[in-house]
Amino acid sequence: MTVRTPVLDVPNPQRPTTDQPWQRLHPRMIVVSVSWLVGPAVPLLGTILVARDLLNSHGLIVLGSYVVVAGVQAGHEWVRYRTTRFRITDSQVELHSGLFFRTDKSIPRDRVRSADLTANPVHRLFGLEAVKVGTGQHTARSEDEELVLDGISRAQAVQFRALLLSRGEGSDTGGEAPALPVPLARMRWSWARYAPLTVTTFAGVLAVVTGISKLLDTLGLDLTSSGTARGVWDWLSAVPLAVAVAVVTLVLGAIGVAGSLVAFAEAWYGHRLEREPEGSLHISRGLLTSRSVSVAERRICGVELSRPLPLRLLAAGRLNLLATGLGGSSAQFSHPGQLIPAAPLNAAHQITAAVLNEASSPITEAVLHGHPRPALRRRLVRGCLWAPAGAIALAGAGTAAGVLPWWAALVAAPLTAVCGAALARDAYRGLGHALCGDYLVVRQGTFVRRTVALRRDRVVGWTGRQTYTQRRAGIFTLTATTAAGKGAVRIRDIGVAEGLRFAEAALPGLVAPFCGTSADRD
Repeated sequence: MTVRTPVLDVPNPQRPTTDQPWQRLHPRMIVVSVSWLVGPAVPLLGTILVARDLLNSHGLIVLGSYVVVAGVQAGHEWVRYRTTRFRITDSQVELHSGLFFRTDKSIPRDRVRSADLTANPVHRLFGLEAVKVGTGQHTARSEDEELVLDGISRAQAVQFRALLLSRGEGSDTGGEAPALPVPLARMRWSWARYAPLTVTTFAGVLAVVTGISKLLDTLGLDLTSSGTARGVWDWLSAVPLAVAVAVVTLVLGAIGVAGSLVAFAEAWYGHRLEREPEGSLHISRGLLTSRSVSVAERRICGVELSRPLPLRLLAAGRLNLLATGLGGSSAQFSHPGQLIPAAPLNAAHQITAAVLNEASSPITEAVLHGHPRPALRRRLVRGCLWAPAGAIALAGAGTAAGVLPWWAALVAAPLTAVCGAALARDAYRGLGHALCGDYLVVRQGTFVRRTVALRRDRVVGWTGRQTYTQRRAGIFTLTATTAAGKGAVRIRDIGVAEGLRFAEAALPGLVAPFCGTSADRD
């Protein structure tokens, strides 16, 4: 349940707030709450306007249903507006909401780990912001399990965020001018060249095509009755198959590239990464929808450098922050931990050093240790046996359906085996682990190669897991448990003895008793 909140009179952190009154939602939040209906309305009304001569009773029913849903949603949001209230005291952030099903939420201020600010175009039109309070919990699956204050003005949201992250520990500056944020990174438009080299480019094309198809089907419109569509189909049928495939591929590729550039501009316009005077890391970005995330520096645990295969070919990657309480993506707050978009490696390493407050990036300084040969054999089995078997099955199904020629399976098997062997060797070369100063560095993956630099003092424990084949090969998967990110950093297919030594070196005294027990038994 999304929490709707009023314009907040945020108390000064230097005066008592114990007797703060309950605040109510601002009436403008009713309009903001139903703004999502505008999105479906635009293509719906546009389709009806363009294809009104093809509109039948089915389309009119859809339009009438949409109007009814809009009315019900507006009434629901009015009830939520009337029944939601909250307040902030010295020790708690409290929220009450609901009419028939009452929800009471209370978060101690000393458990607040991050504050995420988001404002979509409607929020910005009315001068409001949505604030999500992060507490370090990994169990939240939806906004019903989060504390979100939706409807605070921009200036009040910034003050509210500073109040939460400082936990009321502000001090008198003695009349001096307040310290300014220290810039760590800013938007570079040259990074836009990496935007099309992501899976989202192709996924976006498929999403657009699928969405248009479903919309036309919902309205009961048949494109075969359109002269333009018939003319395009006739032309594609008349030209050679290779030409038709090339034309369709170029058109879809152009749409994907254009869409990725537009998405890049919208998401990363005005990007700034700063270190704030109150001891927090602040990330702000967004053109239409502004996004702002602040994380207390004492909660930063490390970084993750992610390099999908296309970005690896151009020596680029994405950088994500690992911090307790940062949480994951949600409908309002997408990718809160992403520090920069896809960027050159040298820029990513410089920003890593700046964020971790180190002289250089632990990722570049670490000398990674390789993994034993059984790890290579496991990947070769998957790439040279299981992948060709799947390709043969798919090609056989295509041949039986009459879509593919009879020789497709004969070509698919060796081709898949060669590609699988190359990818398996690349995945093996990508395995590595090391200790570098205060950090443990772990690297793995081939389609998406991820390198994690995690502070050793943020590892709360180790877990070892062995499958039957790993046990026979003398390797296992070692997992470092942490409160940051996804809660675990896995070192796959490491030798048992090497893994235990690595765990003991990272956290001395934690694994030594188990190592001694194993040695005595051997």
